[in-house]
Amino acid sequence: MALNTANATSSNWRTRLQTLGKEQFIIDEMIRLGFSDITPTQQEHFKKISDELANINTELYKLQKELNGIEDVTPLLKQIRQNRIERVRAKRIVSRIEKEANAKLHKENITARQKATPSHLGDDISAGLVYTNTDLEKLKANNLPLVENLTQLAELSKLEEKNWKWLSYHRRVAKIDHYTRFEIPKKKGGTRQIAAPKKTLRKAQTWILENILEKIPAHEAAFAFLPKMSTKLNADKHLNKNIVVRIDLKDFFPSIKFPRVKGLFRSFGYSEAMATIFALVCTDALRVEAVLDQKNSFVALGERFLPQGACTSPMITNLICRKLDNRLQNLAQKIAEKSEEKHHFSYTRYADDLVFSTESKDPALMKQLLHFVNKIVADEKLEINREKTMIMRKSQRQTVTGVLVNNNETKISRTDIRKFRAFLHQFKVIGEVEMSKKIGKDAKHYGKGYFSYLKMISPTQASKIAETNAWLLEK
Repeated sequence: MALNTANATSSNWRTRLQTLGKEQFIIDEMIRLGFSDITPTQQEHFKKISDELANINTELYKLQKELNGIEDVTPLLKQIRQNRIERVRAKRIVSRIEKEANAKLHKENITARQKATPSHLGDDISAGLVYTNTDLEKLKANNLPLVENLTQLAELSKLEEKNWKWLSYHRRVAKIDHYTRFEIPKKKGGTRQIAAPKKTLRKAQTWILENILEKIPAHEAAFAFLPKMSTKLNADKHLNKNIVVRIDLKDFFPSIKFPRVKGLFRSFGYSEAMATIFALVCTDALRVEAVLDQKNSFVALGERFLPQGACTSPMITNLICRKLDNRLQNLAQKIAEKSEEKHHFSYTRYADDLVFSTESKDPALMKQLLHFVNKIVADEKLEINREKTMIMRKSQRQTVTGVLVNNNETKISRTDIRKFRAFLHQFKVIGEVEMSKKIGKDAKHYGKGYFSYLKMISPTQASKIAETNAWLLEK
């Protein structure tokens, strides 16, 4: 019996311990055995807290049992954290690469844009570099190549963009000169400034001449620098007239300035920028060589104008003078219509040489003509060289571009024929080598060249000369 009571007490003890928890069990036993004087209220409060703690422990126990079957996630969390760091780092690298690539692309776009459409070509030049106002209809009507930027121009001309920019860039002080400059003597004294373009510039100007300028027709009164035209054809228009008036334009090529040349290309339909580039390639300022900062430099003096020696200059003058030619031709026609005699007036222009002729003998008509010619020429921003203006009557020696027009046939003047005969005589006496030294050029080529010119002007005169100089006919 005592054993059974002990077993029951032991079983009760375990149950209370599991239910109350270790701390509460000890407190209850201490109260029961008289070791603690905790009041019932305090005991109740403590029991309440103990119960809550027990519940929490129970929950923790359950969670612990669940966690015991789960693998330790600490390494996994560490790996996740590391992956996140690597991902952020990679994102930053990608962002930096993208930023650098965008910056490079932006720089390349700017370079390409400047290559195709440069925005600066020198001081006082660059304000009008607008590439978007090309007149496509005008270009098509004029049968001209479509060129809206330097890239297109480079493809058509086989000359790189950098060369076109280099040739067109206007520098007040340049390290190199695109022209070889020299002087040649004029027939009637003085010298003429010649500017011969160097290789690359000559190539660019030739392209402009052949692909643009030569496709635009000049006025019918123009006879210089045109296919199938010659001094003879010009002179033929004034054969056997009572009065021939010859008017010379002063400083013809230098008087055609950059703005007019630019305006010409603009009138064809090219944009403001491309017209500027073409005009810069076709013009230049007078330059002098000087030493600046111990280096040789070429300093520009004054405005840009048409250089005499550039292959583009003659045709540009013909095209710029279309309005002048038209006005002067209409003037001659109106004066003829208003005159009592109704005599026809002929007008031609050979470069800077204006020629009017008529069968009329009325000096008043000539006075009237010259009055209006002066006004028209001045209005076209050109100037007449009054010292070279000549009114030649039939009783006088009438010459047009060095050719006599007094009779029904054009001829070389007696003075020029005598000079040529003198040359031929010396050629026979001292021989080709010595004669070449004397005149400073190949004597045989000169002789044949002048003979060809003579043959074109007057076959009769040429035939007489060839009778005693058969070598002129050799090929």
